Amino acid sequence: MKRTALVHIGLEKTGSTAIQRWLASNRELIQSSGIIMPTSIGYPNHTKLVSACLDEGVVDNIKSHHLFASGLSEQRFRQRVFADLDADIQRAPSYWHTLLITSELISSRLSTDSEVDRLVELLYQYVDSIRFVIFLRRQDQLALSRFSSILRSGHSEFFNVFVNYSPFNFLSVPDQRALSDDLFFYDFESILARFERVPGADLSVFLYGADRPVDVLLRLLGLEVQLPVSSAGRHNSALSAEAQYILASLNQIYPVQFSSGMRNDAYRRLQRRIESEITGRTRTVAKKEAEAFQARYQQINTRVVQRYQLVAGQVLFGDASDYPDAVDYSELSSLLSDRLKVYRDIANTTVPAVETISLRTYNQLRRIKASLKRAVSVFVR
Repeated sequence: MKRTALVHIGLEKTGSTAIQRWLASNRELIQSSGIIMPTSIGYPNHTKLVSACLDEGVVDNIKSHHLFASGLSEQRFRQRVFADLDADIQRAPSYWHTLLITSELISSRLSTDSEVDRLVELLYQYVDSIRFVIFLRRQDQLALSRFSSILRSGHSEFFNVFVNYSPFNFLSVPDQRALSDDLFFYDFESILARFERVPGADLSVFLYGADRPVDVLLRLLGLEVQLPVSSAGRHNSALSAEAQYILASLNQIYPVQFSSGMRNDAYRRLQRRIESEITGRTRTVAKKEAEAFQARYQQINTRVVQRYQLVAGQVLFGDASDYPDAVDYSELSSLLSDRLKVYRDIANTTVPAVETISLRTYNQLRRIKASLKRAVSVFVR
């Protein structure tokens, strides 16, 4: 029986979370249809697998956390993740035909041929063919949506929505490779080329705004009839401009993740509280600013639409009529001063600004407990 790997690679901010949550909520039905969605490599987002495929010495914020949580070296972490994937597959029913991998970080973290090849070579141990699936989104809209995620991850500057933030995601890059938002998010030609070059692999390109991601993935899996979509709520929605301003201000003091890789859980809880309490209109930019940013990718988008014969390619070329002529957020500082003070007072009493010994000890104990639990589960099997 021929087996294939369907690898959903992003982009970020194109419905990945909705896809992953739907798949997780319908796991038993998916498995009964002969589809494996591994759980040991990150679930429902396979972030551990992505981190394990990064080159030696290349450490981003996600890999840093996984290394801290596991207590392993880079080499041992990779071996553990690959072994866990193998165990997941070996436990699967013999009738399986599709290995489903999903993580938007595949497109926003793996930047070299060696990293993509590491993933491909691993998957080819189990399947006969690979199909990459990617959703593209008009760059100005992607940037606006992504800015909320950037602030959630710790960015502390409010006014420049089009900041080149990708270099800040990486803590260690020993080979001095080029890192940019174009490489991971906006230059579609460059992104697609990394996966199109893989021998024998197919690359399916879809457009966010023209295709509904969950529907597309189910259709590719042959499940559009058996598993109709029961919910399509929005996930990781854009923050209000006011919430963005408050997060940016607090991010100047409180880290989302410490240098050790340990996450600042208390601050993450406060962030979520701010998101829910500070509502309002979502962030936008002036029409000319959006037009100038999008113009950088006009020719790239034209070539991509032609090369991949994207029938709905017009969604990459919409005008900027939805943007206002002018935007002024200069008054937020005075308008939000009282609210910001409230959250600063909360943070001062509940959120650590630096990594303490007690925090690290607590998390190390949690890590040991998790390791023991994992060892017991392996023994029981």
